[in-house]
Amino acid sequence: MTRTLRSFFISTFWLKSLPILALLYFSGVKSESFGQESEPTATKPTSSIAATDNSAATRNASGPGVSLATLSQTDKDTGIASLILQYQADQKTLQRRFRLSIDPIGIDYKTKMLEAWNSKLAAIDFEKLAYDDQIDWLMLDSEVRHDSELLASQIVRDEESKKLIPYAEVLLLYVASKEHGSVLDAEDAATLLDDIAAKANATTTDVSKTLKCDDSTAATVAVHAVSMIDQLTRQIQDTHRYHDSYDPQYTWWAGKPFEAAKQAIAAHRKVVCEVLAGLDENDTEKIVGVPIGAVAFEKELRHAWIAYTAPELVAIGEYELAWCDERFKEAADELNLDGDWRKALEHVKSLHVEPGDQPNLIRELAWEAIRFLEGNDLITIPEMAKQGWRLEMMSPEAQRVNPYFLGGDNIIVSFPTNTMTHAEKLMSLKSNNIHFCRPTVHHELVPGHHLQYYVLERYRPYRQLFSSPFWMEGWALYWEMQLWDMGFATSPEDRIGMLFWRRHRAARIIFSLNYQLGKWSAEECVKYLVDRVGHEPSAAAAEVRRSIMGGYGPLYQAGYMLGGLQLRALHAEIVQTGKMNNRDFHDSILKENYIPFELLRMKMLAKPLSAEQLPAWKFHTQK
Repeated sequence: MTRTLRSFFISTFWLKSLPILALLYFSGVKSESFGQESEPTATKPTSSIAATDNSAATRNASGPGVSLATLSQTDKDTGIASLILQYQADQKTLQRRFRLSIDPIGIDYKTKMLEAWNSKLAAIDFEKLAYDDQIDWLMLDSEVRHDSELLASQIVRDEESKKLIPYAEVLLLYVASKEHGSVLDAEDAATLLDDIAAKANATTTDVSKTLKCDDSTAATVAVHAVSMIDQLTRQIQDTHRYHDSYDPQYTWWAGKPFEAAKQAIAAHRKVVCEVLAGLDENDTEKIVGVPIGAVAFEKELRHAWIAYTAPELVAIGEYELAWCDERFKEAADELNLDGDWRKALEHVKSLHVEPGDQPNLIRELAWEAIRFLEGNDLITIPEMAKQGWRLEMMSPEAQRVNPYFLGGDNIIVSFPTNTMTHAEKLMSLKSNNIHFCRPTVHHELVPGHHLQYYVLERYRPYRQLFSSPFWMEGWALYWEMQLWDMGFATSPEDRIGMLFWRRHRAARIIFSLNYQLGKWSAEECVKYLVDRVGHEPSAAAAEVRRSIMGGYGPLYQAGYMLGGLQLRALHAEIVQTGKMNNRDFHDSILKENYIPFELLRMKMLAKPLSAEQLPAWKFHTQK
């Protein structure tokens, strides 16, 4: 679980905004294990980041004769790492500068910026780059191409949903005075606001005429339109604050028309939300999302360096699920339960600590894992990393979205509180039992996310642009697999605790891909987790809600198991053949920071790279 998303979950605002937040996805150190790194070559790209644009639109947006895209240029480029930082800064600048996704000036700048970066990377002689710079070039090139695809998809999606917002163009004229510094006469402002109110009211009155899209996509288009209306509402209010009182003429002319426009937009939003999208915003239990479809999913796989099709990935999930089923039966037999995994799971769920004792359990489990790792010389754990985490308790509101733990800098623990209903308390106790907690703690702390965050800030931090669930979540799950192989689970209850999570991660591949491809509904996903994995109903609903409405990318849930399987395959190829020992192998992975595991494999095996490199690694073997 990433740091940003963790903070997002524990805010009260998150719960109030669930239906709309589902739509917002579309954002030299030495390594002892590898030896001393080569200095980046001083290749100087010959193309500038963008030519100066003297158009009227540009002058309105950023001043006379200045193009925002030129601001990233530096006197000297010192390697691909420098370019990655520049690209990241360019993206942040434009995201901060242009706040409306349908702003044509913002779209133009973003398009030109991406085109300029494509040209800049194409002008670099890949063959003359040092090996690490080649890896960085491939990752940056993939990121720019992916961002270009996302922008193109966003434009198409926005245009379709904008058909439901007939006042959008007028509103853009009104907010241009704040967004781009255009002159807005006070009386003209009143006229624009009056026009916005009239168009919104007319549309609200006759809902049937607002829907201009195909019936099969109508709800999806309407859901996205709601998020666009929210964007526009924030901007019209911000623009009004910008002028009100500071310009007495504006206040005299536009005060009443602004209030009328604001009320008309709110009424229109309610109709789009409830009638066209079919959402009841008072229903906090409903899970609402927008599947991306097969074409977009294929692009996401390519960007993630995964050389499998969606059906092949579902088959991998089913294979791993079947493996877990067999181990579950074995553990149930050890408990004299005749191989009945459901009875075995219910037995384990009943083994929880008393209220008030959960923090002590978590601390004990954290140090148990650290002692095991160091005792087997598996990885370097700096003293500051051991001591650098804190323990916090999850609020009851946040537990509705995340019924288990979150981790990273700190570990945030779920457990019942006095404000929960009796049924909620019992489900939370069962979901956070001792043996479920055991693998969760080392997943979230050490060697999992806490250790990852410690290293991310100290080695190749420029690569954080390429954050990936395969690296972040795959690493943590990989350790669950490794510790299983090494006998960390010493009792059938411990093994059931580890198997529950492993089976859940296999199931995540299956339900998340089927959802993103439009094959399963959210309700079917919840039922699958209850029936096939053994989740409590409230926990299953929370897991699906978090997957669909939590701002995650479409591959995030699959990234746990698939990333873990990639690292297991790499461990077999590198460590089990004697090329590296465990400590060096694991230290090396962390010190590379975010990197697709296929490229990491190429580096560890010293395989040559090319600018045309495409994902090709088949890492899963069924045996």
